[in-house]
Amino acid sequence: MHNLLHEQGLDRYYALAGNQVSAVNEPTPRSHSWLEPLVAQALANEGEVATLQLDVQGIHCAACVWLMNETFGRRRGAGEITVNPTLGTVRLHWKKGELELLRWVEEVEAFGYQFGPARKEGSRRSVDLPVRLGISAAIAINVMLFSVSFYFGLSPDDPEVFKLFTGLSFVLSTATVFIGGWPFFQAAVRGLRSGVLHLDLPIAMGIGLVYGMSVVQLFTSDGRGDLAYFDTLNTFITLMLLGRFLQERMLEKNRRYLLEDDGADGLMVRRVIGSRLESVKAPQVVVDDVLLVAPGDLVPVDAVLLQTAAQISTDWMTGEAAPRRVDAGATVPAGSFNAGRTAFHVRATQDFSQSSLVALLRQPARRVGGEAKHHQLWNRLAKRWVVTVLGVSSLGFLLWLPRGMDAAVNVMVSLLVITCPCAIGIAIPLAYELVQSRLRKIGFFVRSTDLLDRLTEVKQLVFDKTGTLTLGRLELVEPLTLEATSRDVAYNLAVRSSHPVSSALARALENVGAQYDASAQVEEVPGRGMEWRRDDGRWRLGRADWATGGEGRVTSLGHDGRNVATLETREVLRSDARAELGKLGERYAIWLLSGDAPSRVETLAKSLGLKPGHAIGGLSPEAKAEQVKKLSHADALYLGDGVNDALAFEAALAAGTPAIDRPVMPSKSDFFLVGEGLAPIQTALEEAHRLRRVIRRVLTISLAYNVLAISCALLGVMTPVAAAISMPASTLTLLLITVSSLRRREEKPTTSLVSLRPVQAP
Repeated sequence: MHNLLHEQGLDRYYALAGNQVSAVNEPTPRSHSWLEPLVAQALANEGEVATLQLDVQGIHCAACVWLMNETFGRRRGAGEITVNPTLGTVRLHWKKGELELLRWVEEVEAFGYQFGPARKEGSRRSVDLPVRLGISAAIAINVMLFSVSFYFGLSPDDPEVFKLFTGLSFVLSTATVFIGGWPFFQAAVRGLRSGVLHLDLPIAMGIGLVYGMSVVQLFTSDGRGDLAYFDTLNTFITLMLLGRFLQERMLEKNRRYLLEDDGADGLMVRRVIGSRLESVKAPQVVVDDVLLVAPGDLVPVDAVLLQTAAQISTDWMTGEAAPRRVDAGATVPAGSFNAGRTAFHVRATQDFSQSSLVALLRQPARRVGGEAKHHQLWNRLAKRWVVTVLGVSSLGFLLWLPRGMDAAVNVMVSLLVITCPCAIGIAIPLAYELVQSRLRKIGFFVRSTDLLDRLTEVKQLVFDKTGTLTLGRLELVEPLTLEATSRDVAYNLAVRSSHPVSSALARALENVGAQYDASAQVEEVPGRGMEWRRDDGRWRLGRADWATGGEGRVTSLGHDGRNVATLETREVLRSDARAELGKLGERYAIWLLSGDAPSRVETLAKSLGLKPGHAIGGLSPEAKAEQVKKLSHADALYLGDGVNDALAFEAALAAGTPAIDRPVMPSKSDFFLVGEGLAPIQTALEEAHRLRRVIRRVLTISLAYNVLAISCALLGVMTPVAAAISMPASTLTLLLITVSSLRRREEKPTTSLVSLRPVQAP
């Protein structure tokens, strides 16, 4: 990415990004068939200016916005561009006939971003909560100012100001109850209807009773606003909304980082109808449809190739890293990608409803914390808290009822205020926010609400191979030593081929200064390799039996039939795979499951130091899921990148993916990784256990405080006013304890998010 920014004069990106420079995964060819009908529709509208809104994946700072504005503004015909970094959308205006939008999209995607159809919408909660919180906080500040005047001597002796402040406190507090308290009332009623007790019930009851008590005091004491508890009420509602907002904020931010997944409906294909093409959704494909499959496009159904030969990749389905050649008449399996540089045609042999992709693309069932070993701690705790608070409040009311209704209600209100679940309502959401924010900085993005709870139950780590432990690309085993002419010829042959071996050779030769010849007349011989007839003879790069007359299917560079070099390649491991798996293996059982050939899987496992029998290859998607179920007692974390991992995702306790450049998998995952390292996984596991310890400490302190406060309230020592003072004081104390407990005493160096140098895989 650095070279790309420098070449295009976009170095200011780093100045704007500061320390927020994020990782960029190496871009992979992807289909833009979804863009064609959108652009056509935009151009069909009246006027000289076309308008289109798209979703963007990867926006995280002001530098991203600047980069998109800068690259768009440089293009002829470009008009206005509006980037919404919060939602992850971009709105474009350009002059018809002067700007090729696809070229700009490809340019920006080279920096690691991705575009997609406009599907993102601000969730109701993410829009609603900040508004309610802002209004409640503003009202709380004003009501507290009115209350301060009462505390410092404002009395009925100054009737006009006293009545004004009292009336304003009442009206504003009533607004807060309806605006800020509504989410809690709504959730409490919904819970009661479904027979579920949760924390929103005591919160709603506390709001209602404190408000009711304040109104009673106001109208039974000749308008004495100084005897009401409006300041406490507003503070309480604002703090509860703040906790709820913290719970939602980071998860929403992480989800918006990615494109929205629309399952099978989000996969577009080009169908040939006579002499024209139409873009249709994958589920609309039926048997005998002829499809045009451009480079990077997906074949959604089993189909027959209609032309001479093609290069396809099945790594998404089988985990086999290297693309393979198929000849005319051969079957192209569902889930294959066009890995070549030219488009090809296929004829569908099945309806999409019969495709093996259907089961793999289905949306996963929503994980419910209470149905497995990893019950959500807070659901169980909430029920006990609700029952205890309601029981103690009722007991206090009954004990003091003989002394009069006012005394009984005072004790009950005091108990409800003082037993405010501030530890769970504010301190714990803050703790989660701090941990998720820290993980985000190292490239670990949490998507599921209860993931950090589930990570504490993990005992086994299961990894896919291709694209997960490896980077899905090849490199040379040994560096080539070639004279200048051979080096340049080899580079010009390799750079014109999309085969993984050629790509590995081209990257290696670029690093040693190979020169590109734009006039080279290189011809591709399907299934064999590349040929260049020069004045000094015939040069070939490809299969040894064709390039040099040798034996085997290894790749060779030949000159007039003479072997100049033999190219031996291997998969590229993630930079820190060996080191990280070694550390993780000290605490967890490590498994390697793959659809790739068993021999390659076992070889990789040995090089990584995995235990014998902990690496299994040749697995189908169903077999992977069954294997996860067999080895897991609801305690396995699974990391995979292909759609063949989808069923295993559902079988695991928690699942994540590094493949944010491919559809489907990110939306099925509990977390995703950005960058080429695996170090964030260990950090996330450690932080999850640390978070659990901090939460238990906070809850212990909160419990001790509540026992003391309840005792005082039952004895009549704790008045509502004293409760109103102790509640925010205890809340502030818990927040300070939470922040200090999660603060690192010694900052450890973390793996950089910038892509690291890959390590060789055997």
